[in-house]
Amino acid sequence: MTETTRPDAGPTESDPSRVQERTAAGGSAGSAGQTGLIVVGVDGSKESRIALRWACAEARVRGCAVRAVSVWHLYPLAAPERVGASPWWFTADPEEATRVFLGEVVDEVAADHPGVTIEQQVVSGHAAEQLIALSASADVLVLGATGAGGFVGMRLGSVARAVLEHALCTVVVAR
Repeated sequence: MTETTRPDAGPTESDPSRVQERTAAGGSAGSAGQTGLIVVGVDGSKESRIALRWACAEARVRGCAVRAVSVWHLYPLAAPERVGASPWWFTADPEEATRVFLGEVVDEVAADHPGVTIEQQVVSGHAAEQLIALSASADVLVLGATGAGGFVGMRLGSVARAVLEHALCTVVVAR
């Protein structure tokens, strides 16, 4: 894990917790609610960026931190020679590709929310399962609604639907 401040703020440090924290303008999280933490699922969609922006605005009001989470999953049927060949992964190391991608999304959003602490966490597994597990330590879990919208019930993606049904905290779905 790496702890980093915004690019103009200086050096980075290693930390085994595997959560990356970016503190814009040297701000720190306050203690609001149970944990003072808003968890956001980030998958790169326009809706997940909207969710991250909403979470940052809410964190400023509450005086708490945001944890941006990306979940990667390598399908077990992928032939070893195909790992890294797909344009989805861009690399033979999907965890590192996800970490770089998440950093880019957080940098984009953090610039508009100085003073809000945004931690980054990359985990492997099924997105809904991982986000539900993380909801146990959050005040609020925020997701983007990326469903296709062909039918009324499909306006939510499968991950958002599962999280809404099983999360252990308040869930906000941004569109």
